[in-house]
Amino acid sequence: MSSVFWALVRKDMYVLRVFAMTGVATGLVALGAMLTGKVGFAIGGILYLTAHIAMGIMIGMYGFMSDRKEQTRLFSLSLPISGQHHDLAKLTAAFATYGIPWAILTGAAAMVVLLSGVFPRGFLVYGLLVQGCCLALFSVFVAVLFVAKTEPLAGLAIIVTNILFSLFMMTLAQESISGSMKGPRIVWSDAALTLAACETGLAVLAVVFAISIILRKRDHL
Repeated sequence: MSSVFWALVRKDMYVLRVFAMTGVATGLVALGAMLTGKVGFAIGGILYLTAHIAMGIMIGMYGFMSDRKEQTRLFSLSLPISGQHHDLAKLTAAFATYGIPWAILTGAAAMVVLLSGVFPRGFLVYGLLVQGCCLALFSVFVAVLFVAKTEPLAGLAIIVTNILFSLFMMTLAQESISGSMKGPRIVWSDAALTLAACETGLAVLAVVFAISIILRKRDHL
């Protein structure tokens, strides 16, 4: 890739950094709250999930929709870079900006479960599945934004992904998955492994879909 490609990636990551930093700070505060008791766990859990969801929405909307609305896209396309590489830079920046905070918060949550002694070790599987779902739905949301070029369609994508997250949480509540959550051992049941495989597959398919759209587009305005 050319130096212009990586310059565009760095530019987008710099512009979107406030969302990433806010997401990490909120997530870490939420983890701390979850250690304070049942009420703190409930409030912290909601705040932790909200940090991921809101961060993903803001990175996607501001990174793609505002780019078109403020017409900075026209300037970027005037640089010595193809339309395909420009869109690939946008995709790379979006995943890097979300993926780095996601990895930090996932690692922090895992350490809290394994080292704090407050949570049973079995809770790790539950937490990792939730994190995997957040990453998969972010991948879907970003992929849809390459097709949905208007704010109403982007808003519809947000609604659909939130519905999918609610359905995921219902699935996660099944005894075959959550039954071992309170146990002292880390148990990956067949149901949990199947769910993890589905999350991975969905994320990969979303990225492949986005790249295929980029490579097949002729008009990148």
